[in-house]
Amino acid sequence: MGSKIEEITARLQDISAQKKHLDLRDVSAGWSGRKRLRRLPSTSLVIESRIYGRETEKAAILAMLLKDDPSDDEVCVIPIVGMGGIGKTTLAQLAFNDDKVKDHFNLRAWVCVSDDFDVLRVTKTILQSLSPHTRYANNLNLLQIELREKLYRKKFLLILDDVWNENFDEWDILCMPMRAGASGSKLIVTTRNKGVVSVTGTCSAYPLQELSYDDCLSLFTRQALGARNFDAYPHLKEVGEEIVRRCKGLPLAAKALGGMLRNQLNRRAWEDILKSKIWDLPEEKSHILPALKLSYHHLPSHLKRCFAYCSIFPKDYEFDKDELILLWMAEGFLQQLKGDNQPEKLGCEYFDDLFSRSFFQQSTQNSSQFLMHDLINDLAQSISGDICFNFDD
Repeated sequence: MGSKIEEITARLQDISAQKKHLDLRDVSAGWSGRKRLRRLPSTSLVIESRIYGRETEKAAILAMLLKDDPSDDEVCVIPIVGMGGIGKTTLAQLAFNDDKVKDHFNLRAWVCVSDDFDVLRVTKTILQSLSPHTRYANNLNLLQIELREKLYRKKFLLILDDVWNENFDEWDILCMPMRAGASGSKLIVTTRNKGVVSVTGTCSAYPLQELSYDDCLSLFTRQALGARNFDAYPHLKEVGEEIVRRCKGLPLAAKALGGMLRNQLNRRAWEDILKSKIWDLPEEKSHILPALKLSYHHLPSHLKRCFAYCSIFPKDYEFDKDELILLWMAEGFLQQLKGDNQPEKLGCEYFDDLFSRSFFQQSTQNSSQFLMHDLINDLAQSISGDICFNFDD
């Protein structure tokens, strides 16, 4: 009997360790019971001379903003979608501060929404942006009436940055005063989740892609060396270019790694960064893993374990949707507690959800194949720890 108790205790300890590795939480606690990842809120300010690439993307967003749509009751909502750290906020800042945009709209406001989609808070922040010196009560009815009067027959531009909310009713309540605005008013919503687009978007989503290698290189060298290239630092060129390739076009990674190497002219320090794994880098300096982990923390528990399992794939490995679903089935990840959903159908829903949240990308070589960005792969490995072993191991 004693050995049986010891065996059960060992199994419970192992389950507890796996729960900690996967950051699984009790569903009954809800979001309020989770440890939140705190980040500084974004602002509308941007130094355009420090932005590399994005000329084409900015032109496309400006064309949508400056186009006057036929009058109707709905405000035109333009969603900018992409994985964490790809530059959605930067693109919105570029559009918000463009001179043609300033001349085109009577009113402009910027709100960093983040994971706390509080209609009262967001409404109040919009009003404070439009009238900074006015104090407003914490009464949603009064705030919405005031906002409707501010926007009445005015052409406005509103940026809602970093939106996670997928509740249509809350979104509809938020937008109620905005319908009083003039024809041609626009909202830009930045989000990592295509599920948000289905709730907010009235225009086609704008999917933001990675930076080109050359633009990523310029961004990295600007951060690390204060220069556009390695001409003055030939001894760092080879290892620097390898670091940039590792960023795979993600501006956040190029800025973070470049910032860690700022004024470091010792080749050895650069090689250490190149060889290190992102989860070994100090979070207070790199910001890469915390930014990517935010997407993971927003996943429901059943998707967390499915994503963590994907750490078995090597970088740049292209996988088939049905193949991955079968692997999930074999691991017992697709157990339906109620209802009669077939495991294959459930797996398809799980896969599509992870794809819509930018954890998977469609292959550019074969549209039936998928892969993970290198840094998303790193994230999966950092989460899975010793629970899953990579095919490269």
